[in-house]
Amino acid sequence: MTRRNGRRVLPLLAALAMAACDGGGTGGGGDARVSIRLTDAPGDLREAWVRIDRISLKGGAADSTREGGVDLLGTRTEWVDLLTLSGGRTAELVNGAVVPAGRYSELRMVVCEAYVVDRDGRVYATQNAVLPAGVAANGQLQVPSGCSSGFKIKFSGDEPVELASESTILTVDFDVSQSFGHQAGNSGRWIMHPVLHATAVGLAGGIGGAVTVAQGLTLPTCGGSAVAATAFVPRATAGAETHTGTVGTDGRYRITVAPGTYTMGYAPALSFANGDSLMVTAAPSVATATVANGATATVDYSITAATCKPRPAG
Repeated sequence: MTRRNGRRVLPLLAALAMAACDGGGTGGGGDARVSIRLTDAPGDLREAWVRIDRISLKGGAADSTREGGVDLLGTRTEWVDLLTLSGGRTAELVNGAVVPAGRYSELRMVVCEAYVVDRDGRVYATQNAVLPAGVAANGQLQVPSGCSSGFKIKFSGDEPVELASESTILTVDFDVSQSFGHQAGNSGRWIMHPVLHATAVGLAGGIGGAVTVAQGLTLPTCGGSAVAATAFVPRATAGAETHTGTVGTDGRYRITVAPGTYTMGYAPALSFANGDSLMVTAAPSVATATVANGATATVDYSITAATCKPRPAG
């Protein structure tokens, strides 16, 4: 189901931290930090992919001087398959962005490119979308207002969220089952009207560390190019929720989580656009990590084995 993403399946989104340069909050003083995670409820599609161009926080009704809000995402994401984010899994969109402390009434998400694959394997894409290699559109997907004003994401209970000096996690639920459907009439087109909800958890912490390759091990070529440690996907699980992190070029990762105890794991298989799969074995330095309010727990990983499984012939 998840072979067409140009690189790896999860997290697919760079963990971005960006200091805000224009206003957006009302009241309060100083700065706050906010992280945004994406999750999904499953839908009746084989795949549902989006690229997110912009995420911004908007102020309340009294905020008349900062209508532009606060930009949180400085670089468009890579393709992400929303259907890989069900069952409590999340991907981190924004990691610890600095924003003015205060009250914010909503998030806005701008999506210019998207495509879906239905149960029959037909691909419906937005006009002029630059699709991954090997993917060709059979029909059109419309995203009204998605590339202009963007989609409004209201907070739970339609109440503004207060961002104070501590870190806050905002989890956005992109409900695929309600967000995509056939356009009325006989056009055969699909249309996206996202159903998006955000919930807030204060006093965020994190889990981070280094990812290294065991001595004597060389990562194989897979997906048509040499694989680096940046392809590794660390995971932290608490109950039904699984959070993933991105490994940077310096070999380090960080996952923003709420306080609690997490079982540490990783994605054992990574998929590539040409159909290859990388099978990985790794060992975390500790099996569980306990995160306190605003603190970061350290968990390192050592990759001990990696094998490329080529796409089956034919």
